Amino acid sequence: MVLTAPASQAAPSVSAACITASGTETYGRGQISLCPQSDGSTRVTGYVEDLLPGGGWTTPDGYCVAWYIDMGPADGTFGPMVCPHFGGTNKAKEEFDYVVTYPSSVTGAHLQTASA
Repeated sequence: MVLTAPASQAAPSVSAACITASGTETYGRGQISLCPQSDGSTRVTGYVEDLLPGGGWTTPDGYCVAWYIDMGPADGTFGPMVCPHFGGTNKAKEEFDYVVTYPSSVTGAHLQTASA
């Protein structure tokens, strides 16, 4: 019988450095780390928090708070997002740790509002 080590959820990090960002704005705050993995995926960790969660679409700001993942000077995608103004189980602060494969290399990240 051959024993093997359990498979890791994420491939080991490659030699390229992780991209990290943090931000605090009137509407939200957070931190994010985007670490390239040897299989071409990216491990995304950190948190995002809505500081103006309100109770509806227009109070106090009616927006979600999200990390926008930059991929070069003119491309990117929304990443982790919180939308507590939707109510229910939507939280004002969310911690995250997941692996994703982006279509292009990640070059940065910045905090912004989003309408969803």
